Amino acid sequence: MIVFNTRIASALTLTTLLAACGSNVPLAETKPQPDLSNVLNLSPKPTPTASLLTGNFYCELGNRVDLASDSNGDVKLTWKGRVYSMTAVSTTTGAVRLEDQASGLVWIQIPAKSMLLNSQLGRQLANECRLP
Repeated sequence: MIVFNTRIASALTLTTLLAACGSNVPLAETKPQPDLSNVLNLSPKPTPTASLLTGNFYCELGNRVDLASDSNGDVKLTWKGRVYSMTAVSTTTGAVRLEDQASGLVWIQIPAKSMLLNSQLGRQLANECRLP
């Protein structure tokens, strides 16, 4: 008989503990998660052409990249005699990033220098590019 009473007492104790863990705070009073896009001030559309430097860039190892922008905002990159139409891509760092998806070329421009990458091959094509 003692075993039976112990089981009942354990069940009642467990039920009481679970009931005490319940909360009476209504769901409407909970705080919503902050919208990080406002905190980080992210822009949904790319605007790097405003700070884009154009001209003839001279890079290490004798490489050269020519970058030109027309009044419509179209950007053309010339590399090793071929011309590529570049598309602006948004960044969170403030760097200018232009891409040509077909060839895999990526032009990254920061105040100190610029570089040309090939995303399809996963390597740098030109580094330390600067205007004269």
